[in-house]
Amino acid sequence: MTFRLLIISILFQGILSCNNDNNCPDIVLNTTSLEREFGCVNTKYQMDIDLSDSHMIIRNQLDFTEYVSGTCQPTIDFTIYDLVIGKKGLTSGNESIAYELIENCETGKLNLTVTFFQNITAVAPNLTYHLLMPKIGNQQELSTEIIIEY
Repeated sequence: MTFRLLIISILFQGILSCNNDNNCPDIVLNTTSLEREFGCVNTKYQMDIDLSDSHMIIRNQLDFTEYVSGTCQPTIDFTIYDLVIGKKGLTSGNESIAYELIENCETGKLNLTVTFFQNITAVAPNLTYHLLMPKIGNQQELSTEIIIEY
């Protein structure tokens, strides 16, 4: 009888410990770009913003027009998008840039990973990167991680 009670207690404790697991999966958010939405070309070289190894979030057309220069000047629907835009100085040539935006389901914080895929050419570009993301609240935090791969 004591053995059965011990087994039942262990099983019950196991079930309770599983129910206390409040982990939820992080959410990968859909994003887009000015190239995809507006047909802009080669924005990493043709768009500019006065930043140095940092980024900013642009939330309206007036700020976009004031801070961003270059050949790509579309009218962005800022009721549904925010624009993350930044600059990164690199020591070699660039092949492409990839983005992943993840929302932490427990904290609501956004984590943007920007990956620069580099080649061995001796060009040292100062590239503009950008991402159109779903509109976020003014208090929602965005952290950015830069990864450079060869």
